[in-house]
Amino acid sequence: MEIARKRKDSGSDLEITSNAHLQTDFPRQCYGPACTNSARFGSKYCSDACGNRLATNRIYQVLPQRIQEWALSPCELDKRHRELDMIVERARHAIIDPNAEYEHEEESEMSMYCITCGHEIHSKTAIKHMEKCFNKYESQASFGSVYKTRIEGNNMFCDFFNPSNRTYCKRLRVLCPEHCKDPKIGENEVCGCPLVTNVFDLTGEFCRAPKKSCTKHYVWEKLRRAEIDLERVRQWLKMDELLEKERQIRQSMASRAGVLALMLHSTYNHEVMEEITKTSQKDQHAMQKELAKRFRKVPSIACHK
Repeated sequence: MEIARKRKDSGSDLEITSNAHLQTDFPRQCYGPACTNSARFGSKYCSDACGNRLATNRIYQVLPQRIQEWALSPCELDKRHRELDMIVERARHAIIDPNAEYEHEEESEMSMYCITCGHEIHSKTAIKHMEKCFNKYESQASFGSVYKTRIEGNNMFCDFFNPSNRTYCKRLRVLCPEHCKDPKIGENEVCGCPLVTNVFDLTGEFCRAPKKSCTKHYVWEKLRRAEIDLERVRQWLKMDELLEKERQIRQSMASRAGVLALMLHSTYNHEVMEEITKTSQKDQHAMQKELAKRFRKVPSIACHK
């Protein structure tokens, strides 16, 4: 008892722990739901089971509201995805405009070379040719992983299983030319691409030309969806990078000021150490001179006596 009293008196009055108000001599009622037992010393509950029951009740009470708030504030990419679905749905119910103007360039000198295969092509069919040519060469490469993507909801990856090398395709589903073919376009389908002015300003109108023959907005829907999915992948990679940085910071904080870390993670500065060595040698040399002078004075004094 004497030792305990000394330890209690040695502590500072300013150092008050978070559960100091729970360390009382009189009994207190347990905070557990419908519990009438006395709480343990230094705790709010009579047992761990009461604390778990109260935490469970709080989760059931708070979590539905938090889920509702999260559902009411979706991310920007989901909003763009829904807007794109609305634009496509509006185009499906539209009628082809017979007076739609097509840009027909002169066939005499308007030609270019494909950046993929190098063949000379006409400018009118350049976009369609380059898209098909790129898909042809893209399907020859393999982007696979031994793990299947496990994402709840809309899976944006192809995930086609290749039994020869036992891998899953990791291309974007909308851009995979090998396993996901484009749907056939009907004769009466409208292009539906939103029209813009000054490159970025939307006019509110959309292209009413036949989708099958519209070369100006070729596979625009496919490219829009791929842009959204690619941005989502970039955000996941950024989150993964931040989680890795957090793990490294927590690990460095846990091993901070450790003996092993101080011994290993140190840089030996030769210039500084040479200066310190020279200074210490000078101090030792000066001390030796001083001691030698004192020892010389002592015998002379003794001789005079």
